[in-house]
Amino acid sequence: MIEYKTVRSKRKTLSLQVIQGKVIVRAPHGLDEGFISTFIQKKSSWLLTKIAQQSQTEDLSCDFSEGSALFLFGQLVTLHITFAKKASVLINEDSNDRQTLTIVLTERNRKKFTDKVLLATAVKKSIEQYFKTQAEKIIPLKVKAYSNLTSLKPTAIKIRQYRARWGSCNSRGEVSFNYLLMMLPDDVIDYVVIHELCHLQHLNHSKDFWQLVAKYFPNYIQAKQWTITHQSALVWCLP
Repeated sequence: MIEYKTVRSKRKTLSLQVIQGKVIVRAPHGLDEGFISTFIQKKSSWLLTKIAQQSQTEDLSCDFSEGSALFLFGQLVTLHITFAKKASVLINEDSNDRQTLTIVLTERNRKKFTDKVLLATAVKKSIEQYFKTQAEKIIPLKVKAYSNLTSLKPTAIKIRQYRARWGSCNSRGEVSFNYLLMMLPDDVIDYVVIHELCHLQHLNHSKDFWQLVAKYFPNYIQAKQWTITHQSALVWCLP
């Protein structure tokens, strides 16, 4: 029997996720638990494969403490936390060409951040804002470039954070992107942009959809594999 955690909400559909080897079921409030259990059994082969894949990946999850690591544009960077009059986020390189992401917090809050959880929360918030700022600069330019290439033009572009997806496209022609994409290599970001633009023509994951993706991004399987291989480091949560 596969163990799982059920998260209920106002959603209308049932979905399954495997995060760090654990099965998460997202279900509507009134959905019978027996139905969920039967659904889990039907999907057991797929779930066990996902769990096995994730157990083979290296655990690089970030706890937002001094010296911990996270991905930035596909490269692991080391976190350095310091204090100054004005908060900021800086990228530095040391003598060995290793990159450091320096999180500068305000001096007036130094005493409050003697609590490790409060400090980690503040660091995480600073990184999120940095990612969001970068995404708002980078993503629209990529969407414009690939829209011109594919002739697939969205009605709107939105930048936000998702719990378990890199982007989405709806029937109104709006495309949305997760600002945590800034953790991924540039070519993998390109793949996600093309993926969502192709949904403007095929709002599904049919054979025709994947053929369209392959037309504009032939290496899409390798791009998907990068996110699978590094999944533990891409899970965004509080320590």
